[in-house]
Amino acid sequence: MTAMHTHPHPAIRTPTPADQQTVSELLAEAFLHGDLADWLIPHLDTRARIYPHYFALHVEHALTHGQVEMNEDATAVAIWYAIDGEPLPELPDYSQRLADLTGRFQPRFAALDQAMHDHHPYDPPHLYLAFLAVHPDLQRRGVGSALLRHRHDQLDETGAAAYLEATGLRNRRLYTRHGYRPQPVLRLPAGPPLYPMRRVPTTTPQAS
Repeated sequence: MTAMHTHPHPAIRTPTPADQQTVSELLAEAFLHGDLADWLIPHLDTRARIYPHYFALHVEHALTHGQVEMNEDATAVAIWYAIDGEPLPELPDYSQRLADLTGRFQPRFAALDQAMHDHHPYDPPHLYLAFLAVHPDLQRRGVGSALLRHRHDQLDETGAAAYLEATGLRNRRLYTRHGYRPQPVLRLPAGPPLYPMRRVPTTTPQAS
């Protein structure tokens, strides 16, 4: 999913558990009107109430199992996971917690999880961009691109690939500009398409 002051070399930090609410609320604001929003929860007021708690689950998971990067003023965040042959562990009681949070909308959220799980290429090893979120007031100003470049520079140094699912054509164009190439389209049950994309490193790491 992707929701985008221009800093060529932004100050980037790793959030701590103390930042969980800040990051969760940023994700909720960034994706409140996102490409999947109407399909997941059609009612805006209900979505605005549920989203912060839903994304808090993902942030909890990311702080435990992933790599979270946020700019200094907490207006943009990227959540990455290192994938090496097998799926990531779930949070304890994730399915029940998801159901408790999302109520009658749970089947859509579960279908999204299952579709991405079933279609994710677990080999070869790569870094998975699960979320790139920018505060709505700063979208389309290069803030998200700065976070991407920061991580991609590291990936190119180590020769590592990256993978993501773009949630719409605008996002797909953004990622194309950053070197991602389309994979077969993933269609959600009675829902919008997702656009899996893969990026190979632009340089070969030097032998030490």
